[in-house]
Formats: sequence, C-alpha cells, structure tokens
Amino acid sequence: MITDIFEEPLSMELEKVCLRPITADDADDLYDIFSDRQVMKYYDRLPMEKREEADELAKMFMDGMTDKTMIRWGIEERSSGKLIGTCGFFCISEDDKKVEVGYELKRDRWGMGIMSEALGAIMRFIFTKTDINRVEAFVEVPNVASMRLLDKLGFVNEGTLRQYERCRNELIDVTIWSCLRSDGVY
Repeated sequence: MITDIFEEPLSMELEKVCLRPITADDADDLYDIFSDRQVMKYYDRLPMEKREEADELAKMFMDGMTDKTMIRWGIEERSSGKLIGTCGFFCISEDDKKVEVGYELKRDRWGMGIMSEALGAIMRFIFTKTDINRVEAFVEVPNVASMRLLDKLGFVNEGTLRQYERCRNELIDVTIWSCLRSDGVY
C-alpha cells in the first residue's frame, strides 16, 4: 500500500541539499519563500501577507504526514542549514496508483540544479518505495522553467487543460505532465 511509506525514514541526504519533513520551526523560512511574489507567480495561492499564514502552512504539511494524505519535504541547504524550498506529493490515490507532485524554491536559488536534484530524489523514492504507477504535475502555461524541469526529469507533457482552475481570480490554462513507472526513467 502507498501509505506504508509513511513508516519509512523520510530524510534524504543529497549532494546539495537534505530533504526532511517540515516542522513548526520552519515557519519563518516558509514565510520568506511563500511571501515572495515571484516565487508565488505560478502558484495556486496568493503570496503570504502575514507570518501566521506560515504557521498554518507548516501545520498543514505536518498534518498531511500524520493523516497520511501527503508528504512534503523541506529542502534544506547543506551549506547553510536553511530551508530554501519544499517539494513532495499529495492527491494520493490508492485505487488509481497515482500521486501529484508540487514544489517551490527560494528565488535566489533558482537555476542552480537544486530542484532537479530534490525532485529527482523524490521520484526515485516514489518508484522504489511504493507501487505508484503514475506521477502527475500540473503547470501553468506561462511557467516555462517548471516545464523544462519536468521534461529534464523524464515527465511527458500530455497536453493543455483549458480554463482548468481558478487562480488569482481568473480561470487559467494548465499543462498536465506525467511520469509512468513503465517509462523506465526511475
């Protein structure tokens, strides 16, 4: 079962970063990330305006682990010990053997290969520790950098979902990407 992974050790030491579960102590760093308008430009929520919102987000991530509905790793920079982003999966479907991935990174760490390393580790985790067959990602059409990342990691662009969701008070188009176990990438 997919939920068996919640009993696994979830921390991962990578070359540039460590992936570890989010804690309440991460709220200040979460606020720095999620209040940045550029980071949130293609995110399905508005930038944070109050520090308390970061407490609520940390709690949501922790509750998701407790409830076994999501895993959200903090991306901790090895050199500084600072939380610089998060990534993980949610929308876990035991019946359909699929999950959705999501991620974000501090703007001053963009273009350094950090998210490629972190998301690649999560993909290996998913395909070696679970019986998940399909990993999905939904990306706003103008978010070319995110699409490049997914393409680099072996995801396939399955097309555009027109006016798929309401975001920032408008209906937006998103592209749907997937990586299947049978693709053999991981």
